[in-house]
Amino acid sequence: MTLNLSLKDVVLAVIASGARSIKEVADALMVKEDMVRGVIEELKRSGLIEEVEKGFWIFKRKVLELTEIGRAEAEKALEKLRKVAEEVRSRVSSEMPPEEAQKVIEPYAPILPVLLYLGLLDLLLLESLFLVPSLVLWDMSDFGSDVRLE
Repeated sequence: MTLNLSLKDVVLAVIASGARSIKEVADALMVKEDMVRGVIEELKRSGLIEEVEKGFWIFKRKVLELTEIGRAEAEKALEKLRKVAEEVRSRVSSEMPPEEAQKVIEPYAPILPVLLYLGLLDLLLLESLFLVPSLVLWDMSDFGSDVRLE
């Protein structure tokens, strides 16, 4: 399976699923806020997301929201992520030896936190394979401009 998935796609999907701040997006990706700040700014400039003020009086805060175009792009990104999750589930089983499962899951490592955050993958499957510690070992450089899964 070949799938081009940009970091912008992933961020849009996370915002579509309810993340409302840079911190929430960073938490979903399991990275530092500085690593997603530039992507957020680029998405704002592209007109895919906007920052709006919510609340009233002293409880006001700025939150990230998708524009109409952003919602359409986020839905495309979510569909790509659903396909990746389906692929992971079809290739990994709880009966696999951990070493074999680790090799199978390795190409997906950069997006596993997002798949878990979005509820597209079951953490119990990964826990049963002793793969959870590897989830925090990637960084944004793994994304490059596109993630290519084959």
